[in-house]
Amino acid sequence: MQLLPVFYLNQVYQQLRLWECNVDIWLAHNGLMLEQLQDPNFQVTFDDYQRLITSAIHLSARPDLGLHVGSRIGINTHGMMGFAILNSSTLKQAVDTLKQFINTRTPLVNVNTHETASSMVITLQAIQPLGVIQQPFMDALLVTIANLLQQTTPLSPAISQVNLGFAAPAYWQQYSALLKVPVHFNQASTQLILTQASLTQRLDMADPSSFIQAKQWCINELKKLNLQQSLSDKLYQYLLQSQTPLPSLSDTATHFNMTPRTLHRHLTQQQTSYKNIVASVNHHIAKQYLSQSNGSIKQLAYQLGYVDVANFRRAFKRWQGTTPSEYRQQKRVK
Repeated sequence: MQLLPVFYLNQVYQQLRLWECNVDIWLAHNGLMLEQLQDPNFQVTFDDYQRLITSAIHLSARPDLGLHVGSRIGINTHGMMGFAILNSSTLKQAVDTLKQFINTRTPLVNVNTHETASSMVITLQAIQPLGVIQQPFMDALLVTIANLLQQTTPLSPAISQVNLGFAAPAYWQQYSALLKVPVHFNQASTQLILTQASLTQRLDMADPSSFIQAKQWCINELKKLNLQQSLSDKLYQYLLQSQTPLPSLSDTATHFNMTPRTLHRHLTQQQTSYKNIVASVNHHIAKQYLSQSNGSIKQLAYQLGYVDVANFRRAFKRWQGTTPSEYRQQKRVK
C-alpha cells in the first residue's frame, strides 16, 4: 500500500484555522494529531490522504480549498528541493530541478517539459487516479508551482499562460486573480507556459555551491524513496506512462530486469497481479479519455487493445459501475 508524506497537509490545517474552522474536529475525525502533521517523516495511506482533503473541503464548505492552500506554500515549504531551486543559476535549471525531484515531495504527479522556439511548456500529470481529490490536488499543485517560479524570478514574470485540463469550476475567476496570466479551461492537459527568453536569465539568488549540495541531498532522498516504493506501484506508474496498447507481461518484465515468472511471483506476494494492474491503468486512461475527449468509444477500445468493443464496454462497467456512454454523460453534466 502506497504511503504519502504529509509535507503539505499542514498547510491545509493552517488554511482551515485561517477560515476559523474547527481544526480539532478535522484532526479527530481523521484520527490524527497536529504533531503528526508537523512531522516530516510521518506518512499516511492514499485513502487517508483523500479523506483528509475531502473532509477539509466539507468542513470549510470551500471547494476552492486547493487554490488557497497552494497560495500559502512558499519556497521554504518544499524542503531541500525548494532550496536547490532557489539556488539555481537559471530558470531552466530551476525547472529541471523541479522536474527531477518533485517526487521527493509528492509521489502523485510527474512534471514533464518540452520546448519550442518561443516557449517552454510544463505539463503536470497525475501518475495514478486521484478520484475525488483530483480538482483540489491539481489546484494546489498548479498554484504552488506558479508561485515557486514567480518567487524565483520576481522582477520578470516568466509565466505567460496557463492551460487547465478540466472544465471551469464555479470559482473559475480566482485562477486569473491568483496566477495573473491568461487561463484557458477544457484543454488537453494542465500546463504552465514559460517564455523562452526567461529561461536563460541568471537568477539573483544563484549559488552554484549551495545548488550542488542541495541537489545531491535530493538525489539521495529520491534513491531512498525508490527503494521504499513497492514493485506494484512502480509497475503501475510505468504502465501509466507507456503508450497504448500497454506493454505485454514479457516486455514489462524485461523493463524491470526480471523474467515474467519472477515478476508474477513478486506481484502475487503483494496480493496483486499484472492483469489487475493493467485493468487499473486501462480504467484510468479510459476515464481521462471519456472526460476530456470527444473521440468515439470504439476508438478508445481499440486504443486499449480491445478487438471487440462489447468486451471493453463490459470491462468498463465492471470497473466503474456505469457504461462508457453513461460515464461521459455524467462528466458533461458536471
